Amino acid sequence: MSMSFEGLRNLATTMRIYQRNKQDRKWEPEAPYMKEVVKPGDICLHFGGSDGRHSYLLSQHIGPKGVVHVYEPSNYSYAIMTRLLRWHKLKNVIPHNAAIGSAEGSMILSVPKKMSGHLGRAYGVVTDRGGTASDEMLATGNRTEFVDQPTAVVSLDGLMAAEKLPRVDFIRCDVEGAEIRFVEGGRKTIERDLPSLLIEIHPFSLQRNFGSSGEDVRDYFISLGYRMWQLNDDNSHMFESTQIDPKRRWKDYFLIHPSRGPSLPDGMFKKAFTN
Repeated sequence: MSMSFEGLRNLATTMRIYQRNKQDRKWEPEAPYMKEVVKPGDICLHFGGSDGRHSYLLSQHIGPKGVVHVYEPSNYSYAIMTRLLRWHKLKNVIPHNAAIGSAEGSMILSVPKKMSGHLGRAYGVVTDRGGTASDEMLATGNRTEFVDQPTAVVSLDGLMAAEKLPRVDFIRCDVEGAEIRFVEGGRKTIERDLPSLLIEIHPFSLQRNFGSSGEDVRDYFISLGYRMWQLNDDNSHMFESTQIDPKRRWKDYFLIHPSRGPSLPDGMFKKAFTN
């Protein structure tokens, strides 16, 4: 049976990402800092896995005794990610075709069409209604059409029980504004385990799609005693700050609890807790 155009595009994208992984290039600027937060044997969760590049790096940092459970709601991106896991022979990364939310159930993944006609899959937003606004709309300033796909939804607290995980050490969260839903469905686990996080906060989508704000997400973690780091404007160095960057539509932040300071790998974060 011949492969569809969409299938060929999916395969070509997978091949391109595979080469980038093998050549160790084109990482997001925050990604290299994960090695200073994650150590062998850690249990990691990756929400909004997309093509799984963060999971690929995490799999190297945690070694064979660690595990990454990665969750991606887009069927298209999930196909790329699972193919990459096979090609890279990653035995310590377990994929799940689902979104993160405040409770188990199902919702709509609303993916905007780009001006080229291709889908802006990196901008997909999980909502209880289709055709919603997203950061892509804000980024382009144009009227945006959406393609809707039903998706399963899991909560952090629920998946911990379902997967029989004894704890979580690190969470990578990139869920296009659903950060507040991740918090709502994970308070028990977060407050028990105090995992380190690399979380992308989307103020526009939080406000437009979830009736929340970047400050709401930040304040929850700060109230638990977490400290917060982010990259400077040219991405040349990480600095400690609790400010949600007003200049960017979305940005990554490291959140680390002092209780994890002594056991962190050597690096800038450990120094911050031991100096």
